[in-house]
Amino acid sequence: MRGLSAFLALAILFPLDRADAQGSAAPSAGLGKRRLFIDPSSTSVKLGRASLIVTPLAPRANTYVGDYRLKVVPYFFKSEKGPLLLAAPQDSYRRLVEGMAVEFTGVATNQKNGKIKVVTGKITPSTNDRGQVTFSVATDNGELVFNTCYHLAP
Repeated sequence: MRGLSAFLALAILFPLDRADAQGSAAPSAGLGKRRLFIDPSSTSVKLGRASLIVTPLAPRANTYVGDYRLKVVPYFFKSEKGPLLLAAPQDSYRRLVEGMAVEFTGVATNQKNGKIKVVTGKITPSTNDRGQVTFSVATDNGELVFNTCYHLAP
């Protein structure tokens, strides 16, 4: 049920226009079938540190799907983990291949309580398969911003 609520939230927040995606230029060979690897990252919080770990994200029907773990020290009770879905319309692949930065949106669902957090960010390529990525996660205590690197691989 939690997976369904996350998918519905994604569909409501980020509708995908299939006609637009089909009319876009085709991505370079295999780009849309490659997994997205995000390096671990951390950011400061009041009197502590928050760390973000994202499992390799697999492309699936105009999204990238995986899991996340947010560890907050010393506020262990604020730590969470669960599924992560990022919207990835076909046009974004083309723009990445052309070396343009792409903004993204998604949802992270806390597996403990089913609470959904909106995730936004920007991915800036330095080559065809790697670059910088910024994740912004809306929390009850304000926005957490994580800056790290990514790479695409089979």
